[in-house]
Amino acid sequence: MGLIVAIDAGGTKTDCMVGTVHGEVLARAWAGPANYQVSGPAGMKAEILAAVGKARNLLPAGDEAFDVAFVGAAGVDRPGEREAVAGLLQGAGIAGRVVVDNDAAIALAGGTLGQPGVVVIAGTGSIAFGMNAKGERARAGGWGYVLGDEGSAYDIGRQALASVVRANDGRGDPTAVSEAVLQHFKIASPDELVELTYRKGLGRRDIAGLAVLVAEAARKGDRVARRILRRAGTELGLAAASVVRALGMQNDAVLCVTSGGVFAAGDIVRRALARELAKVAPVSEVVEARFPPVVGAYLLGIQEAGCRITGRVVENIEDSLLRPT
Repeated sequence: MGLIVAIDAGGTKTDCMVGTVHGEVLARAWAGPANYQVSGPAGMKAEILAAVGKARNLLPAGDEAFDVAFVGAAGVDRPGEREAVAGLLQGAGIAGRVVVDNDAAIALAGGTLGQPGVVVIAGTGSIAFGMNAKGERARAGGWGYVLGDEGSAYDIGRQALASVVRANDGRGDPTAVSEAVLQHFKIASPDELVELTYRKGLGRRDIAGLAVLVAEAARKGDRVARRILRRAGTELGLAAASVVRALGMQNDAVLCVTSGGVFAAGDIVRRALARELAKVAPVSEVVEARFPPVVGAYLLGIQEAGCRITGRVVENIEDSLLRPT
């Protein structure tokens, strides 16, 4: 039986799924973070092999051999990196054939089921990635929190901090975000944010975590919080629109898939994204990803094995994911 091993090697965890070309999921396992740029080749390889090993141990005897491994890897974006990682894993005997792509590609496949479209990923960072009917690709964003990441949780958190000090100065509107931030850090006044930020080294994830506070304030009607989220959605829409233009998809019925924790903030982000995208691609639809990225890797692995993604394959995957593990 031909088996596919699909891997989402991300900055937070490594998600591994094993299944048949018919969409029957047989095993799923996890390991630690495996971002290529952060963990390095050796660290990335170790976590991927750990996840694959755990999944292999869940299979019936005789089903341990994998025909195709499809790996979606965070941080694998520059020329030659995909080939380097594929060679590393091929040498480790992970599968008969190893295909490596970036994590945005598998997130797109998880939403469009391997068809053309655009994905906007907004978690701690942000990026838009797309593919047209010719197989051409484009991306916008993904430059990191210093150079970009507009619309990301980090960007929202940084704006939250800015809104607190602006309100304190009288340069900005009063906002419920101020009290939420002070309580979150257990400090008495915005003055203490200076030491917390510059001397104690408030980290990127610490700042990104404030996006949850902004979302909560927005749900309660806070105008400043809603403005921050609306701006985030607009920036993400600009990134998606840039990808659409680069791929010549302005006149296509563009399916734009959203993925990442920022979209848990509610419809305000997605609506702002859709408004901006519609300026470039009037016939576009913005939807939440149907499957997580690891399933996108699985679907692409099925295609790499020379099989089609039929309605039955998709149904089998859905049914498999609903079964208790």
